[in-house]
Amino acid sequence: MAIPRVFISSTFYDLRHVRNDLEEFVKGLGYEPVMHDKGKVAYAQGSETLEESCYTELSTCDIVVCIIGNKFGTESSDGNYSITMHELQTAMKENKIIYVFIQKDVFIENGTYIANKDTGSFKPAFVDDIRVHEFILEIKNNIKNYPTQPFDSISELIGFLRLQFAGLFQRLLSQQAAQTDSKTYYDIKEVSDTIRLLVAELSDEKGEFFRKLEGTIYSTNAVIREIAKKMGLNKATFFAKDRDALEEFIQAMGFVETEASPFDVVYKRVDGRFSLTISEDIFDEQDNIKDIRNHDRISKMIQYKELERTNFLDTDIYNGDLPF
Repeated sequence: MAIPRVFISSTFYDLRHVRNDLEEFVKGLGYEPVMHDKGKVAYAQGSETLEESCYTELSTCDIVVCIIGNKFGTESSDGNYSITMHELQTAMKENKIIYVFIQKDVFIENGTYIANKDTGSFKPAFVDDIRVHEFILEIKNNIKNYPTQPFDSISELIGFLRLQFAGLFQRLLSQQAAQTDSKTYYDIKEVSDTIRLLVAELSDEKGEFFRKLEGTIYSTNAVIREIAKKMGLNKATFFAKDRDALEEFIQAMGFVETEASPFDVVYKRVDGRFSLTISEDIFDEQDNIKDIRNHDRISKMIQYKELERTNFLDTDIYNGDLPF
């Protein structure tokens, strides 16, 4: 008989005790815990990497429990995220039932990070990599339909899961009872089959959420935020994925390109009052905007300054009639 499979995602060394206790809890429910360190991931022998095998195995599971602690963990092949973070993103794309748990000291410090992240000087005390806080912020901004819970102890975590699993099963029984009333017969399927049905029913918002997930990197791109900030857009937010979109926005703000080199592109506003210099290093080989996280580096790559008043009517950029 098939049983529900629960994928347990977390960094390993700092959360081993949590993983072990959670494994025993899942087994006690009669479900199957899936953990890479317990040999539950089938590693492909061909071209698929060990990391990719974890994502493939996750797609076969029904429920994903993600635990975020103090450590960043092993960096994934995409560069800016850890494997644990990428597992959570995969679960969201696959519309799995997801529960996210964050150690309480990290959860509380994340509030301090949010309040100070734009200063560029925030130094975390409870995590070993600032990207842990950046990812938690993305979760808060984009995961609206999944519970995100701080925890102090494994007993607190397991207690929360026990109530959630019971709630899933009760909802399932209510749905089956309603079907029984309408069809005048009693037909409750095995537990694993009914949980799989619930997973399918919870995928109604797939399109909207997938768009949010795909836009996560760009909507929080630090390069775009820096350009907007220097141009005085403190409250407005705009999205630009690549060079063409960025240039369209810059032109809409009244700037035209005046100089270009292999290193920088210089724009001036049509009234000659301001110049904007953008380093070519913000673009990758496909002209997409890079997701650069180092604030000092971004500040050097984007320069915005007010020009001398004598340049206000620079004939190279101002072709309108004189105001007299």
